[in-house]
Amino acid sequence: MGGPRVTRKTENFLIQTWMSLTTPERGAPTAKEVLSAAQTIIDTRAIKDIFLPKLRKVQQILSQANENERELPTEQKLMKEPWSTATLKDYPLPPESLPAVMYVWRYTLITGEKFTIRQAKWVSRLWAFRPDPIIPDGALWLWLTAYEYAKKEEATLVSKRPFDTFQDDLGLVFSSIEAVTISKIMYGEKPFSDPFVTSIPHSDDGGILHEVLHPLDYYNALYNKTISNDRDKELHFLLAKMPSLKSLGLISLEIEIEYLIWVTHIKQRPEWPKISAKQASHVVHKLREWALKLQSVKYSPEGPPQQIVLAKIEDKKVFIDAQFPVPEEVLKLLSQYAEKGGTK
Repeated sequence: MGGPRVTRKTENFLIQTWMSLTTPERGAPTAKEVLSAAQTIIDTRAIKDIFLPKLRKVQQILSQANENERELPTEQKLMKEPWSTATLKDYPLPPESLPAVMYVWRYTLITGEKFTIRQAKWVSRLWAFRPDPIIPDGALWLWLTAYEYAKKEEATLVSKRPFDTFQDDLGLVFSSIEAVTISKIMYGEKPFSDPFVTSIPHSDDGGILHEVLHPLDYYNALYNKTISNDRDKELHFLLAKMPSLKSLGLISLEIEIEYLIWVTHIKQRPEWPKISAKQASHVVHKLREWALKLQSVKYSPEGPPQQIVLAKIEDKKVFIDAQFPVPEEVLKLLSQYAEKGGTK
């Protein structure tokens, strides 16, 4: 009559789902929204070992989680705040980890993500287990790992449950197939239920699709099916068919970072949601062409001296100074597509 017994795993899953749906823009979701999203994730991933309770019990669990969150010590609450070197005074990190922390901080800036004090703490603990974060691919791997550890730590603080990192620790020291084998041997065929785990998107030639992954919370919600956007899924499919930047011959780290800054800027512009998937993929294609051309001009010994391309980032928004070179043709194409009403 009261529904299935709520196990610790189910309770943690509900709290993690609640946290994954909470954003600064929309605030915390209702218990009904959490229950619906949790059921969607269970159905999408064919999870067999979590049985959701009725709405009233979900309300009780989330009410207690809210109370626990309010009672957290101030130092724990502040770990949700953005990291900078100024925070080292109150939240010191091992000096040898700071280069890795700074490169991950740089990556989150150029992709419009939030890099918290808690994430920085986990980067400082895990940096030796991931590739060199000076390049965007390596920074992404390290940031995602730290992001997942940080989110789960927050969830256990709110649920007042023991912090279990076993599954995550497997991923640090085992290959994917090794970790899956150990999980299946120890836990059977049960899928791993975790709303915070991200499947990194790749192009068909193996390159990481940074253009698709951000904002991360939106990307995870799209593929957990807690939100729906057919245009963006079609766009992701089209981008996966395009050659990656490295296969096109982009070898300059500086230009790759410049390209990612422009991707973030374009996706934040009001024209972006108004265009179709095909139009958006064409804009990205043209931006890649611009990046390759910029590389060839900037590093050509026969070419004239080049100005440094600059941008500034404030509140996770990218602002381009008009006096510096910009992909004007790409921005013009974006505006033309938006005027046509590509998604209508």
